Amino acid sequence: MKAKELLKTNYHQILLVFMAFLTMVLVSYFYVSNIVQRQMQIIGDASMDITQTAVSASLMETELLFANVVQTMENMLATGETNQELLVYLRETNTYFNAARSPLPDFMKVYAYVRGEWLDGSGWVPPPDFVPESRPWHIGAENNNGRIFFSEPYIDAETGEMCISFSQKLFDYHGKAHGILAVDLRLTRITNYVRDQRIAGNGYGVLIGDRMNFIVHRNPDLPGRIMSEAGGDYPRLAEMFSTENKISAVRFNDEDGTDSVIYFRPIFQGWHIGVIIPRVSYYSEVFTLAAVLGVLGLFLASILCYLLIRSLAAKVRSEEESLSKSTFLARMSHEMRTPMNAIIGMADIAQMSTDPGKMKYCLTRISDASNHLLGVINDVLDMSKIEAGKLELSETDFTVAGLLRQVETVIAFKIEEKQQRFTVEVDRDVPRALVADRQRLAQVITNLLSNANKFTPKGGDIALWIRRLPDDGNLCVLRFEVQDSGIGISQEQQPKLFQSFEQADGSISRKYGGTGLGLAISKRIVEMMGGKISIESEPGRGSTFIFTARVREGVAAPDAEHGENLFDPNAGQGRIFAGNRLLLAEDVEINREILITLLENTGVQIDIAENGREACDMFAAAQEKYDMIFMDIHMPEMDGYEATRCIRGMNLPRAGTIPIVAMTANVFREDIEKCRACGMDDHVGKPLEKGEVLAKMRIYMNAGNRVSG
Repeated sequence: MKAKELLKTNYHQILLVFMAFLTMVLVSYFYVSNIVQRQMQIIGDASMDITQTAVSASLMETELLFANVVQTMENMLATGETNQELLVYLRETNTYFNAARSPLPDFMKVYAYVRGEWLDGSGWVPPPDFVPESRPWHIGAENNNGRIFFSEPYIDAETGEMCISFSQKLFDYHGKAHGILAVDLRLTRITNYVRDQRIAGNGYGVLIGDRMNFIVHRNPDLPGRIMSEAGGDYPRLAEMFSTENKISAVRFNDEDGTDSVIYFRPIFQGWHIGVIIPRVSYYSEVFTLAAVLGVLGLFLASILCYLLIRSLAAKVRSEEESLSKSTFLARMSHEMRTPMNAIIGMADIAQMSTDPGKMKYCLTRISDASNHLLGVINDVLDMSKIEAGKLELSETDFTVAGLLRQVETVIAFKIEEKQQRFTVEVDRDVPRALVADRQRLAQVITNLLSNANKFTPKGGDIALWIRRLPDDGNLCVLRFEVQDSGIGISQEQQPKLFQSFEQADGSISRKYGGTGLGLAISKRIVEMMGGKISIESEPGRGSTFIFTARVREGVAAPDAEHGENLFDPNAGQGRIFAGNRLLLAEDVEINREILITLLENTGVQIDIAENGREACDMFAAAQEKYDMIFMDIHMPEMDGYEATRCIRGMNLPRAGTIPIVAMTANVFREDIEKCRACGMDDHVGKPLEKGEVLAKMRIYMNAGNRVSG
């Protein structure tokens, strides 16, 4: 079932899973974001508390030291000291507080206006038009009822630095006022400290005076102006100063319209210090967390939905495969039981009949059914190899003509039976000889031709074309096409053709027969040869199967060039093995009878050993008589592997050279390799084919040239 169909049929489950997971992510986000916000507020409060303490301590220390100077000056006035003596003290004080290790690093100078005379500790001499009584520090102290007055921050005319003045009236013991004492204090260090304030690495510092005026602000036009003139939420901030001691993580609209978050603390005599952070910066970690959790949530929800769909698809696929395999097993049961029924039935009829013609007919039908059953078994074995990943290729040198004769030998009688027209066309540039797995290549072509024969009606056309495509490096690329004029296959059915345990249409299988494995096996073989297989077909207009194979050019063998087919079952006629002697090690009587009957017209003499130990004894007693040994594998007392090792290990002249060919139903590649590993020369699979047996004998027996003992 396709993913789209799964989504359509199971969308409510998938949506429920997605929403549940997304809800979990959102809850996690709100929970974690609240923790992050609280943590950020804790960090902001701690930072502001440190700033508040540092700035307040600096100003309060200045206030305390100024109070000490005032007390000293009042004591000197009470004892009647002169202005000249007061000036000396002010100069000493000024020098002390301007020293390298001064307790007041922001100290500028100390001065006084006493008894109508200007006393300046720094030595500054005022111009003639200078009127102390008109200065803010003097007016503020006169109006402050004996308390310390703090002036508005201003730019010092001498240094150009921002500063503030502390001033207070001077009294003697009798409460008589004698003048005003003042100290100028730089604000540069404090303002720089304020400007550098950050929370979580963002924002800027602000310093507000006791008259709600800006002392420090990022906007250079605001220092000196009152907060109500700045716009934004500053008027609201002024109200908050009057009602709240601490302002922490409050949303705030800055003077330029920036959505911000503020922290403010009172520091000294109505002054406030604060930090303003753009909200997008302040909550950047929260926003980042939201984005990360959102993306992660969507990703995990998508993965979960994908796994759910995959699980559903696997379940559907498993059910489909189970149904396919059940259908396949039912089809296999039919394919095996049908020929078995024919074999058993025809054998019973032959046994009851005395008519030679009828007996021959029965034997012919038994032979046909047996060959069909063997084909079914071979298909199942090949598919099992494919499923286990053990299907391998074995390259040999052969001619294209020999390959075609081999294919034609198998398919010719079926085509003749249905009176079909069969044509073969080979392009001129196709090499005469190839190096590839001849048997597997022939198997693919035979499968396709058998399908064409099966689905093409009587009198129809079947064609085989072989063309050469551009070479791939040192490999020759061949294109094979098998075309028929049969029933054709619809587009919907075509994808199933090359799948294991599948057929395009079960009804077609019931009508025409077949296991449905041939094309799946052919596809795997073609892929192992570096090619691809496909189909072009329409219902009622026939089919064309196309496959490619990458092979190497070969050298034509002499016997193949002369048109001789080693697998021709008639090749052994004429007693060509007269004078040769064969040792057959086989424990099953019927298997012995079959081989003896197959070879009865070849002239070869056959000696029988019923187990491996007997074969060893017979070879040891008369090793010079034998030209070849056919060795079964599974035998009592001593199996074929052990018997072969025994013979090879004998201290006899021909023990190491006598040809030993396995004759067994063990036909997998690992079985063949095991036979060779124990010392055998070759392998013949059961059930026996006369052509293959004769071919092995011709290879390993020197007909007419046996060395007689």
